[in-house]
Amino acid sequence: MISTECLALLDMLPSGIVIIRKDFSILFWNRCMEEWTGIKKGNILGKNLLLESPTLNQPSITTRLPQVFEGNSPVYLSSKFHPHLITSLLPDGTSRIQRGAVLPVRLGGDEVDAMLVIEDVTDLSHQVTGFQKMRDIARRELAERKKAEEALQIANAKLSLFSEITLQDIRNQLTAARGYNYLISHSLNDSSGIQSAAGKIDHQLSLIEKYISLMLDFEQLGKEPPQWYSLRQVIKRAMVQTQFFQVTSGPEIEDLGIYCPPLLERIFTNFLENAKEHGKTVTQVKISFSPRGDAGILTIEDDGVGVPTEDKEHIFGEGLGTKTRLTLYHTREVLAITGISIRETGVMGKGARFEIVIPKDGYLFRKALPEERPKEPE
Repeated sequence: MISTECLALLDMLPSGIVIIRKDFSILFWNRCMEEWTGIKKGNILGKNLLLESPTLNQPSITTRLPQVFEGNSPVYLSSKFHPHLITSLLPDGTSRIQRGAVLPVRLGGDEVDAMLVIEDVTDLSHQVTGFQKMRDIARRELAERKKAEEALQIANAKLSLFSEITLQDIRNQLTAARGYNYLISHSLNDSSGIQSAAGKIDHQLSLIEKYISLMLDFEQLGKEPPQWYSLRQVIKRAMVQTQFFQVTSGPEIEDLGIYCPPLLERIFTNFLENAKEHGKTVTQVKISFSPRGDAGILTIEDDGVGVPTEDKEHIFGEGLGTKTRLTLYHTREVLAITGISIRETGVMGKGARFEIVIPKDGYLFRKALPEERPKEPE
């Protein structure tokens, strides 16, 4: 039984206290409730609590109250499922987050009443939400870091293969250059022979220089982890590199970012160079993108002569293409580091068509991709 002195103490607590009868009429409304709601006790005593606070009038609450009026165990109302027991606004206009408990009490006689105790857990809830957000960000960053580390390991394995092939090509050119140098040393009286051999040596040195440049490109794979690239900027830079500006792209390319290893700009440069060199009748290149199932399809197509059906897979062979720049073999191997695949699906006589299949977590759209490469998706 609650005495008058106890009620006076309840009036001083920093928690909201409401006492109701079985018919939900309000017997007590403490000072904290007055402050939270702006409703004075004189204006609410005797009124039906469920009518005055409709947020309480829901089956998940009302069906549990009879056990309280029977004098049984209390009912607890969590802030997760019942965050706004009685509407109460904070100074900034947002709703106060609450949790509560309904306890059986007796104010006098044998009749059991119910006391609703409400706590303000707004700050605690915000702290928990902030912690959860920080935890989620940390988890995402950890996942991104792990994915980058795994990709870097794959890249280093491929780098070793690429470097070995290129070093062998450099050795071959050095052997040829030594041969021409030997001819010069034994043809001192043959000026035309010396000039011819010197020209060939110069050619070998030029090739070696290109091989070294290619190796420096490969080194990026081992030094830099995969990152997000603005495809719009990659295409623009590739156009400048090749001086080929007959490139059109759909509006979806504007906001498209792709997660892949370094060399993406060099790869697109090669696509444009190959179109100019092998397409013969190429007048334009079209680039488009569309989501498809659990992946996205990036399409690069031209209006040139196309690729014969029997060569569609052969063009990705290790030994095909110039050895002084990235080939389609290199392109396929580099993109595979982040799970991207590539195929040729064009029709002979109508143009080449390369479809780059990107995993769902390897592309994103956003309105403000930076001019340079972003470090990670937002």
